[in-house]
Amino acid sequence: MKISPAFWPTPVLIVSFIAFQATGSLLLRVAGTKSNLQAFQFFVAANAFGFVGTIFLTFALRDRNPNIIYALCHGGGFCVLQLAAYFLFQIPLTVWQWIGIALVSVGVVCLQIRL
Repeated sequence: MKISPAFWPTPVLIVSFIAFQATGSLLLRVAGTKSNLQAFQFFVAANAFGFVGTIFLTFALRDRNPNIIYALCHGGGFCVLQLAAYFLFQIPLTVWQWIGIALVSVGVVCLQIRL
């Protein structure tokens, strides 16, 4: 029996989406610093990562509430992207931006709490 993304657990699909989307966005940042063929290569790679990430999102949406899946994927992706850009590209964040990342993170965690 083949294992396709449809059989992966939803948390794996969400984490995969976040990883691929963040990587694609970071590659777009790198593409912006390059020129000519190298910029185009990074642009193509970034879009390939984004496309694969979208496939993971599609499979994650199959069995769960779309409101929660979208919030987890895009909220988590936002936080990961901001932190990765901070650490990889030394892009400074203000205190308010750190507070915003923290609030989004707390919101994503609150979505996981089932009372």
